[in-house]
Amino acid sequence: MRPFVSRHFAAHLRTLHARYDRIFGIAEIQGNPVLQLSFGASLLGFFITFFTWIQSSSITIEDYLTGKAVCWPYFQECHRLFFFHDLDVDYSRSIFYMVLYGAMLLVAWAILRRRWSLAHALLTILFAWTSLVAFALAYSVTAPYYYYHLFLTAILLFLPHKEYFMKVAFVVFYFLSATVKFDDTWILGTYFTSLKSGLPLFPDGLTPLLTNIVIFSQVVGCWFLLSKQRVVQRISVAFFTFFHLYSGVFVYYLYPTMAIVPLLILFGPLYRHTATPHTRKAIWGWAFIALLFVFQGLGFITPGDRRLSLEGNRFGMFMFDANHQCGITADIHRARGDVDRAAPGWELPRGASCSLLYCKVKERTRIEGDHLITTERYESNSALYRCDPYEWWTRYTTLCKQDNRVQKVALTLDHSINGGPFYRVVDSQNICDESYVLFKHNGDGHINLSN
Repeated sequence: MRPFVSRHFAAHLRTLHARYDRIFGIAEIQGNPVLQLSFGASLLGFFITFFTWIQSSSITIEDYLTGKAVCWPYFQECHRLFFFHDLDVDYSRSIFYMVLYGAMLLVAWAILRRRWSLAHALLTILFAWTSLVAFALAYSVTAPYYYYHLFLTAILLFLPHKEYFMKVAFVVFYFLSATVKFDDTWILGTYFTSLKSGLPLFPDGLTPLLTNIVIFSQVVGCWFLLSKQRVVQRISVAFFTFFHLYSGVFVYYLYPTMAIVPLLILFGPLYRHTATPHTRKAIWGWAFIALLFVFQGLGFITPGDRRLSLEGNRFGMFMFDANHQCGITADIHRARGDVDRAAPGWELPRGASCSLLYCKVKERTRIEGDHLITTERYESNSALYRCDPYEWWTRYTTLCKQDNRVQKVALTLDHSINGGPFYRVVDSQNICDESYVLFKHNGDGHINLSN
């Protein structure tokens, strides 16, 4: 009886295995070195991502309690899914990511052993967790280099005609990135000339020429990556390789790694022109490409200057859109207790060093009637910090919920882009009573944005 059961179970597993391979197109991977190397590139992307996240407290319960955890506007209760604690509380975060580290080792072993079904299944688990964090649990950590990685991995794992649509999607990433450059930030080069150090290695006089070359390359030149003409295609690959290496001066390793590795795998020495598929299955690939354009368009739905208001900012390829400076002031009104006293507070001297993207530069406490009022002042410390009002709305509305003594929080946010004048983007008498609505300009009853 047992041998029969064992044979029956083994046959059932073989049927499931064959069905899995058929559904996810494992046969495409087995004979295609480009796709096999893409598994390694995707695995590298997950390693870099988790190396960063294991050190981050962005989705810990403690970050929620202090208002630092920021959910996406369409899922503002995401903290209900948090289960990590900070390392000074327990080891839940590091244990979880070491389990994922073990999964990555298994993926590497499966790739070396050419066990593509196993590698695919394990990579799907890594993809699912990363997507959950990036699109549901952690608004602040999301960035275009994660989009590069996740969107290419989605095609590799789930779509037919994998190599073709990975190539098309990669070119579309460049094309979409150009949509945030059609203003004076790039056309006149003020993104770089407004920086103290300017454009690295080049004089300011060449900046407008160079920035317009980048715009042209992302609108037109990127399509030559798909060319049948070897010389033209190789020139395009060389240009974008240099572009990503050069961009690393500003964004360090993450973005170049997420971009250069798939660029060289898809369009480098192994490149072959891939014919456009004309099958019913190809509809899924074209639908995915269409969704990329929709995703980019979501960032432009809200009226106003999104560089100032940052509304819709996280949708699409928004790298290098502007340089930012901001100052945030909050007056926190608490019910006065019997032992509360005014405090002279402190203020950082001008020019004091700060290693963060933004820093608290002032704090003082005063008493007005029955209120204990604490004034906090933050200022940006890096042009890369975008000064997103939604993040500050989250911080202080969370404080309103967590601290029963807080009666109101008056909040202002002054924002400048590319060295221009400061605009009061947020001016709220009580942020506790304000809401934030996605795809709608948040004024007149919501956060008082005026740009």
